[in-house]
Amino acid sequence: MPAARHHNLTVPDHKTLRADAERQVKDELGQIPRPDDRFKRACEIVQQADLEIAAHAEERNEAAMSLWFYDGVRGLGNVLGMVPNAYRQMRRIALYGERNAPLTVDDERMSAEERQAAAKKAGLPHIKDAAGRLPSLAATVSVATARRKAAMPFLQDAALALTEEPYGWTTDRISELGDTTPKYVRDVKNAAMRRRGH
Repeated sequence: MPAARHHNLTVPDHKTLRADAERQVKDELGQIPRPDDRFKRACEIVQQADLEIAAHAEERNEAAMSLWFYDGVRGLGNVLGMVPNAYRQMRRIALYGERNAPLTVDDERMSAEERQAAAKKAGLPHIKDAAGRLPSLAATVSVATARRKAAMPFLQDAALALTEEPYGWTTDRISELGDTTPKYVRDVKNAAMRRRGH
């Protein structure tokens, strides 16, 4: 993966990784003519992406927080592929257990000893090989998130198309096809309608 070095960490090229992942999904789903086939495949892509995110995001976050709190590595937002506010929110959750907790200037300017004490108090693990694992974990989550994002409009539009003529499928029938719930089908169909301005 083309990369720059950052604090001895490889910085994944998140922009390219995401663009490639989105293009592959759009190319694949765009070639499926039938809405039932497209819905089923889009569901598979979204479900697979959700599994990958669930399997790797927490480990990614723990590695990043270990590097920041215990090793004092700055600028991890670039390695994570996150905008500064999202990275700040990750630190708030790590320190205080909630995304909207205030992160004060004092929190940002803690000494190494204060950071380590705060991490121990918050129960954050010190991960010895965090620097080696973080770039790969961050890239995996980035790609899965991009694939999910690219598949959702196809999934939503296909669900809506299947409820309309000439198909007229029920949400129960559509949910069975995608191995989802009827509520999920209603939600994605409604999202497609909102995108159309209904």
